[in-house]
Amino acid sequence: MATQGLWDIAMVLVWRIEADYGHFSHPATNYSSLTYPVPPKTTVMGMLGAIMGVQDYLSFNAMRYAVVVERLEGKRQFCFNGIKDALIELDPSKERNGFRKGRKQFYRELLVSPHYRIYCDLSEVGKDVRDRLLFAMEDGRAYYPLYMGVNFCLASYSFLGIAEGCSIRYDDVMVDSMVPLDVDFELEDGKSYTDVRMATRIANGREFGGFRDYLVETSGRSIRCRDVGVYEVEGSRVIWS
Repeated sequence: MATQGLWDIAMVLVWRIEADYGHFSHPATNYSSLTYPVPPKTTVMGMLGAIMGVQDYLSFNAMRYAVVVERLEGKRQFCFNGIKDALIELDPSKERNGFRKGRKQFYRELLVSPHYRIYCDLSEVGKDVRDRLLFAMEDGRAYYPLYMGVNFCLASYSFLGIAEGCSIRYDDVMVDSMVPLDVDFELEDGKSYTDVRMATRIANGREFGGFRDYLVETSGRSIRCRDVGVYEVEGSRVIWS
């Protein structure tokens, strides 16, 4: 039930990204075996930069975004062979017939069949950046390879359009996106929840900040919230991050 009328109306960029596998590491680490269940804002910023062909994507700090899980078939641990020539564990005594075993096995958690619908409010992003991004997405281009978090998880995207959204406050509402942990939510039986702490901005030198805690329903079902403002876009109800 809505308790207030419209707060504001904006045009929202809507797109979908999918892959066979994905892995979203904590942004401040070079390697992490564990993955976030959804792409953090800083990862989405990098994806948009890859689509429009720029390495400097800091202008997207000003955007608001929301992620809806459309499909996610859980997580699995995979074993990989990594090159270890630069590691201190390398032991020349283990050479055999003049050849060295230059690999080291490591484990990494991968998301299976991750499909997400992403909403981006770019109203505070410069018009030139918005125009370049829209030109690329309308044409289905990605100037750099698009990954689902890591370079061995190639991803594809589809542009769903520019939609008009409006903000409404509800006494009780089902939210389709992840929600901040400070929202009044209810955990319901039969749903799969997890909480994550993710960065919301990045500065020069890969300095991450604005860390915030979120609740994610990983099976793609909505989250019941109370006394909260949501954004309604094409039938979906999301909370901006």
